[in-house]
Amino acid sequence: MDKKLRKAAGRLSVLLGTVLAFYFGLWKMLIKPLAGVYLTYKAGELTFLYIVGALLKCWLSFTVTGLIWSIGYMLKCILD
Repeated sequence: MDKKLRKAAGRLSVLLGTVLAFYFGLWKMLIKPLAGVYLTYKAGELTFLYIVGALLKCWLSFTVTGLIWSIGYMLKCILD
């Protein structure tokens, strides 16, 4: 019974890590800055500094996504 419970907790940690990685890494740090660039362009207020900031956030989003998912996967490996 303990082995099944640990496996279930491991799978849950991977699932939670995947969901959190998509939410924070992709939604908060990738989609929102790109949407912000589009909206500021449509408003006519787009600056070079705003584009650089958005590109930095997009570049870092992949690192954050991988980090969050890796933490969930490492917890699964510890529990298995």
